Amino acid sequence: MKLTFTTEAITKINALKATNDQLVLDLDDGIGPFSSLLMENGLKYRLLIVPAELVPANFDGTLTSNAGSIQFNADTGRYLDSTMQVNFNTRLGTFQLSGNSGLLEPNLPIAKALPSTDVSIH
Repeated sequence: MKLTFTTEAITKINALKATNDQLVLDLDDGIGPFSSLLMENGLKYRLLIVPAELVPANFDGTLTSNAGSIQFNADTGRYLDSTMQVNFNTRLGTFQLSGNSGLLEPNLPIAKALPSTDVSIH
């Protein structure tokens, strides 16, 4: 699988990354170390910037990209297209993820993140 970033998107993302950061493509679905709320209305992709040493072991899939390698887990991998692109919409100030099947995420959040290991019982 391959993900290509437009020049504008790479510039914006590189401004957020530190030297040891890893890009992670994840679904905000309420499952896993980066999701805190169960999303009932379907899939929501997001691109996370995570310190490389804190990327969970189950994020063992790798996308090649012109912005470096991007990790993902098996749950996210089920929904990815073989060829995808991230562009930056200058008019709206948002990122978009598209693939062979069309627009996958019209407003792709990009944020620094840390995995959560908290467990609570209610």
